[in-house]
Amino acid sequence: MGDSMGAKAVRKVREEDLVAWDTLPLSMYVVTYSFPPRNLWANSKRLEILGCTFEEFMSTDLVRTATEAEKEQWKNRHQAVQLRGETVLERSLVADGVDKQISVETVCSAVILEPRKDGLPSKLPEDADVRGVMIQQWPLEVKSRLEANTKYMTTLLECSPYPLCFFTFDGHLITCNPAAVEVFGNTIWLQSDIFGMGERERRGLNATNLHPAGSFGFERTERRTAYESMMDALTEDQSTFQVDLLIRRRGDEGQDSRWYCRVFAQRHKDPVTGEPMIMISHQDVTNLRKVEGELGRMEMSQQTTKELMQQHDSDVAGSLMVLLGEDFGLNFNAQPAESGALPDGRSESGSPRSEDSSVSTESTSLSTRTIQLNGLRQCLEKANDWAFNVFDLEREADGLPLQVLSWHVFLKHNLIEEFNLDHVKLVNFLRAIEMGHQDNPYHNATHVADVVQSMHCLLTKGGLGKFVGRLELLAGLMAACVHDFEHKGFNNDFLIKTEDDWAIDSNDKSPNEHHHLSSAFRILREEENNFIHRMPLAQQQSLRKMVIDMVLATDMAEHMAIVSKLKTDLQKRLENPDDGIGDEVPEALKTLVLQGAIKVADIGHLYAAHDVHIKWSERLEEEMWLQGDVEKERTMKVSFLMDRDKPGVTKSQPGFVDFVVRPLFETW
Repeated sequence: MGDSMGAKAVRKVREEDLVAWDTLPLSMYVVTYSFPPRNLWANSKRLEILGCTFEEFMSTDLVRTATEAEKEQWKNRHQAVQLRGETVLERSLVADGVDKQISVETVCSAVILEPRKDGLPSKLPEDADVRGVMIQQWPLEVKSRLEANTKYMTTLLECSPYPLCFFTFDGHLITCNPAAVEVFGNTIWLQSDIFGMGERERRGLNATNLHPAGSFGFERTERRTAYESMMDALTEDQSTFQVDLLIRRRGDEGQDSRWYCRVFAQRHKDPVTGEPMIMISHQDVTNLRKVEGELGRMEMSQQTTKELMQQHDSDVAGSLMVLLGEDFGLNFNAQPAESGALPDGRSESGSPRSEDSSVSTESTSLSTRTIQLNGLRQCLEKANDWAFNVFDLEREADGLPLQVLSWHVFLKHNLIEEFNLDHVKLVNFLRAIEMGHQDNPYHNATHVADVVQSMHCLLTKGGLGKFVGRLELLAGLMAACVHDFEHKGFNNDFLIKTEDDWAIDSNDKSPNEHHHLSSAFRILREEENNFIHRMPLAQQQSLRKMVIDMVLATDMAEHMAIVSKLKTDLQKRLENPDDGIGDEVPEALKTLVLQGAIKVADIGHLYAAHDVHIKWSERLEEEMWLQGDVEKERTMKVSFLMDRDKPGVTKSQPGFVDFVVRPLFETW
């Protein structure tokens, strides 16, 4: 027997309802229990279970064939459901075929059958407004699957932070979550809307009877191709498809925004109807795709995309188009804008290229991007050379050499994959570090990029490989990235004499270097920048210690002590094979070698081309003179070589090389 579930409004059933119910994979039928009880309607599943035709079902004499228990059940259904309009839930065993019984959940609800009024043939009784009981029998196995699927879909829709939609296989929306409405608006109803397709792009989608010789035409775009590829891929239940697309969406105020959308699609089966449906989720991966270099590719015209695709996607330099600025105007129609303007009215140069850039702002979008890509590629191809010119990279990377080069060497050394680094957060970290460098003549982001490149060369062909492992390599590159973070352009002596906050915080001990470290690690600690969060804690701690040891070693006050220790410890190990050169390198010696490496890298312009070295020397001289100018303003004693009225550092280079550089290089 069942439990009353409360009175409800009686549903009126029309012919179209019966047509829909006839396709459902559960047993459904309508009976009137007013004496004499008789069948009013049954769907195909019910007829299949009973093994009879619809006519045989309708002509069954229920009074003659029913048992006493069934007649008692009729009385309860008649009183509770048919007369009082309540809904009753029952569980029982019923026949399923000739020799099989299944456990079912039976739902009994009151209905009123409305006959057709147009005179057309109908399975409904001819009586006007017949009141009966709709009986739905859910096999518990099917019900469990439905509940699990409903719970799964509800959890996805409610909990997913990403837009999530369910569509029929012909592309119409079934339901979506609030995140999808927020992103795509209340007007979303077609699957093609999710792909950002316009009217011309979606023409003919899911159509089966298009006349090939007619005037029908559609726009062949990457979004349409991706949509068709998705439909081709989702051939079986649970099959999946994923693609990244450049999507255009309209905001509340009517303005268009452009973003990279990762579309993930999975084919499901409706647990009730068995019909296929598609679940589509979306994730904004704009920053990630910038890292992977797709912005440049998407802007290329359709005529050249196929030619450049393989080279662009496989080339590291192409992948670094990402970091060339975030204001590229993205042309969705793949057509060059007139008069050098992009759709939003900006110059097609888009990003803030330096005045010395090899790209003219009057170039077409294609030629601009191609030249930009080629210039960057040529620079990075020389990153393994000692004679690398970082000023060329500064120009071709739109004034962002540190981000570009650091990402490049991290990829070259396969550090992202090996240490499971979070590459999106790595980009955020590199961006924050580069943006934190002040526009000093010498201690700026370009100098740091130069040190990163020198450290890269030392790690690959500078003899470090026999002393350090992969974690030390990561530490070396990271230390190079942050070793001058937020440098003010003043040396430690000035900070101490002026009682600068940095000197106070460090108790007059290497104030510059201590601040570089503490500020950089604060940046790393922020969730959006913590690219090492997946590394084991022990590795993170070892990495931090090594970075600290290396950056502190860049204080010139420690120079002689480090060079002296290198000369004794390092050369002793190399010159005395009996001391166990093949054994595990002690941690102290690894640290010492890394400290020596970053010191060599920090003055790496000394082994660059002569004109590059001269340029750096002049920049250093200007920065030192600027400190001297401040010292004069404060009536302080002007530091050595910092008085612009006297010979500066460019006049003292021979002495600096002989007494500072040569001992370090000879020891190395």
